Amino acid sequence: FIADLKTMTFVHTLSRELSRQQVMIMTITFSNLTSKYNEYQKNVRLPLFVVLLDTEETMYEFAKTTKGIKPISFPIWLVVFLQHLGNPLKEYCTHPANNIFNVDVSTQMLVLCYNRPILVEWYAIHDNYTRTFDLATWSPDRGLILRTQENLYARRSDMFGDVVRVTIVNNSPLVSLKNGTMGGFFGLLLLELSKVMNFTIKILDPVDSYGSWNPQKNSWTGAIGKLVDNEADIGVAAFTITNERLNHIDFTIPLISTQYRLYMHQPITPYVQWVFSPGVWGTLMMIIIIASIILTVIKTKGFSMSLMSENYIKVWGIYCQQGLPEFPVELSMKLAFFSIYASSVIILSTYFASLISYLALNTAKLPFSTLEGYVKDGTYKLIVLQNSAEYDIPLYTKNPLLLKMYDLLEDKDYLPFNNSEGFKKICERMDLAFYATEVSKIDIYMQCEVVYINTGRIDNNAITLKKGSPYTHFINYHLRRFQLNGVLNKLQNQNPSKIPVRVISNFTVGIADVTPVLTIVAVNMILSLFILIIEKMYYSFKTPNSKNNKSVTKFTHNLNVRNKLREEY
Repeated sequence: FIADLKTMTFVHTLSRELSRQQVMIMTITFSNLTSKYNEYQKNVRLPLFVVLLDTEETMYEFAKTTKGIKPISFPIWLVVFLQHLGNPLKEYCTHPANNIFNVDVSTQMLVLCYNRPILVEWYAIHDNYTRTFDLATWSPDRGLILRTQENLYARRSDMFGDVVRVTIVNNSPLVSLKNGTMGGFFGLLLLELSKVMNFTIKILDPVDSYGSWNPQKNSWTGAIGKLVDNEADIGVAAFTITNERLNHIDFTIPLISTQYRLYMHQPITPYVQWVFSPGVWGTLMMIIIIASIILTVIKTKGFSMSLMSENYIKVWGIYCQQGLPEFPVELSMKLAFFSIYASSVIILSTYFASLISYLALNTAKLPFSTLEGYVKDGTYKLIVLQNSAEYDIPLYTKNPLLLKMYDLLEDKDYLPFNNSEGFKKICERMDLAFYATEVSKIDIYMQCEVVYINTGRIDNNAITLKKGSPYTHFINYHLRRFQLNGVLNKLQNQNPSKIPVRVISNFTVGIADVTPVLTIVAVNMILSLFILIIEKMYYSFKTPNSKNNKSVTKFTHNLNVRNKLREEY
């Protein structure tokens, strides 16, 4: 940037030398910089802006320019104070009292002050004070000599006790606030950051929600609204990273990865729960009938109703683990009965294995096990947290399955403000599903047994900052260091899930749990008694006729004998 026409010769000479080195260079004025700054951000990657200053007029013009461009940290700045009559800028150059060039903590500005052979970094924290750091020294013999090997983020880690305003979400998982002290994973993590970066935490009044976009008021609510309105610097809670939020606030690197689930009240176990489905029972009946027909055809080479009835009873006896009155002699019949015996062993083993499994693990099943099944079933209404990332999903998603799921959403007035209230609602209603992450259950006392299905969606949680915050890259730098040196793992181990664990006593099986077995036994006893009565009646009806026939036969025989004796005599 040309500060004065007197420097034209110097600028042209410098341009010619850089062109020979195949370095692109462009000369513009401060007014052009202000109008084209946004265009440079889109088209140029990390440019070097060289500013030449020699008088107070040019210095104040540059100061006015830096005040109107955002962000100031986009390029690398090299500010050169040129020799001038009396060097009027020497005091500003050597002892910058205030933040005249509007730099921030992430600004990369190097300053060369007249004939001093030192390149000095200028930056500012949150206050209106320019801080300096002697980065390198120029030697005619040795060239440029760096005074430190630390990177930018390590050099500027010290925030000199600057105050950082922190907003917290009430009843958010992984963070707590008791007596003005933060706890939980995110709370302790922020305390560790404050130690290594030397800043002071100022906790604002907690808010009730994470925040969502309010189209009526054209503004953000909750903790995100505090950041957007510049009422807070950092938001500490399990904030979900979304594209819509990234347009208005900054996020740190993802710290927690969790799955989205649909939580529901565990269904009440049905009074009678058959191990096999009706379709399996129907198939088994068909097998018995077909086996009876095949045995009849093999035996008679035709069809006999009486023989089929006999074979039907034999097959039923095999499946009820009864033996045959006599084993057939024919090889074909032997193979047929052996096959029936083998199938009965397999079916009975499967049945009793399933029955024992059901009794050992007595859990009621949902009518669906996937998100698609939940949408297709349609009997469970949906709730999500008010003013949360989940509440805003229909505004930006194009996933047809999620849109169908949100068609089941309850009215906003019924939606819970926090996770504790959400789980309480599903305990009060059997036809309600709570769409939340798996970390939502942390520190929540469950008033009922809760089951869930996985939705297949992943949620990434992070700390939030104001949009364009100069602290974002520095906090990310230290978070990555925490990952490498094990600090994050240590904090996670110090804060395990505190879900109330119910005391598990010896497992007992109630009368309702063995209802299927008792039902089968009772039905078999009644059926056996019924068959016994029929057999007794049949036997009683048949016995008098047999006795009469025998008496007639015996009387006829005796009469014949008597007649023969008479004839002989």
